[in-house]
Amino acid sequence: MSPSRVSVVEDDPEMGKYFQLLLKNAGFAAALFPTAGRFLDHADEARPDALILDMSLPGLGATELVRILRADPRFKRLCIVAVSGEHRTTSDIVHGLEAGVDEYLVKPIEPELFLARLETLLRRAGSAADADRPVRVGELEVSLAARSVRRAGQEVRLTRLEFELLLHFLRNPGRVLTRGILLESVWGGQPGMDTRTVDKHVETLRKKLGLSKDALASVIGVGYVLKEPQRV
Repeated sequence: MSPSRVSVVEDDPEMGKYFQLLLKNAGFAAALFPTAGRFLDHADEARPDALILDMSLPGLGATELVRILRADPRFKRLCIVAVSGEHRTTSDIVHGLEAGVDEYLVKPIEPELFLARLETLLRRAGSAADADRPVRVGELEVSLAARSVRRAGQEVRLTRLEFELLLHFLRNPGRVLTRGILLESVWGGQPGMDTRTVDKHVETLRKKLGLSKDALASVIGVGYVLKEPQRV
């Protein structure tokens, strides 16, 4: 796995080199930019996963840079860590957070705390991105975030219960789910519900989604199992 890319925008050469060395020693791929304008010129090429931003930049201000980045879909998942001097007021910090900064740290920076905050932000961003990525089973593509299903590029309409049933299978790939578990998870364990309700909905799912009995398999006397889906 390639290291996370981190860009540092810092006009103080010594502080910039400090961050760059700290990040490289922690296993990140770090790039240094002396101004916000220089970073914007190379942002598409750099494509960072995280941005370390000095809030006292000359020229194009840090807050304006944050607003520009937050308005650009290419940087939807960019983690932005603001760094400022001790003289920063609470109002300054609030303005930075309102502009779209994810984390605000005040100098002097504690290295372990800085790296821990950065890694936490990257982990959260990775989880969110993974949730946005569709799941593919054969020619079936499911977007968990949009709650949409496409088969061979064509949209497949599912009822709410059908989608919830599919979602439960996708969250438990390769695991045999009993009819009782499915009734409890999807239908809320309503009293008087017949296990045949599960069978009927599974059969409908197979037909609508074009899943074979091997892909969404029946385990006689127990329940059903969906073979491991793949992320695309």
